[in-house]
Amino acid sequence: MFKRIMLLVLAITSSACSTMQNLVQENIKEPEVAYKSISVGQLTSDKIELKPTFSVKNTNSYTIPVDSLKYEVSFNQKTMMKGETDKIGNLPSGESKDVTLGVDLTKDTLLSVKDVLLEEGKIDYVIKGEVEVMGFRFPFEKASTLYKPSVSIGKLEIKESSFKQIGMVLNLTVENKNDFTLPLDMLSYTVSSGAMQLVEGDLKNQQIQQGVNQLKIPLTIGLSQLFSSIFSLMQNPELPLSFNFNAGGFEKSVEQTLDLKSLF
Repeated sequence: MFKRIMLLVLAITSSACSTMQNLVQENIKEPEVAYKSISVGQLTSDKIELKPTFSVKNTNSYTIPVDSLKYEVSFNQKTMMKGETDKIGNLPSGESKDVTLGVDLTKDTLLSVKDVLLEEGKIDYVIKGEVEVMGFRFPFEKASTLYKPSVSIGKLEIKESSFKQIGMVLNLTVENKNDFTLPLDMLSYTVSSGAMQLVEGDLKNQQIQQGVNQLKIPLTIGLSQLFSSIFSLMQNPELPLSFNFNAGGFEKSVEQTLDLKSLF
């Protein structure tokens, strides 16, 4: 008899829980998870840190408890990493909260992404996941493309010159096709002639906005280390230069010849 009573209680409880769950599911509105923006954190030869931000909005007429966001990131339809945010907490009716995901590409993941970027100049990616509210999971997804910035140099402008050194400005064009700004303190450069390195430096505290960016880099090259005398300079006034740019492990080299006849 006792067993029958317990089975009856369990059946009633299970039915009540199922009914309650269905009732809650029918009356809870799906929260809106909207993509807002993406930014770049660290960008080195060992790591690319992406920070996509999503906005979670409570569309219900009452406060809801929002658990964590579980997500996965795939490049060219191949899942590279999975993650989960901290618990979001209670979200009042009609209010939104921004949640930034941590997408760190390192080691093998970074290598495979770089290989595609170097070969094709771009790679498609998808960020998708679920937000959990009161035991129910609601999906979200964002698809976009990651582009490798293109770097090209324009005219070398000579600002001052003598038989000892040349002061000039390098016009640099950087095109950023991404939907986010790139930190330029990651870009370093060297200028060489043959096997001799003449100048090295990096660009700091600048931002590469979306689209085409025009930059000017001041350079000073000492001629005494390149020419043994004025006579040797006059005999061969053309100076071959090699410009090398490195941004987060992505390299670009450009050759250009500087005509020094204007010094005579």
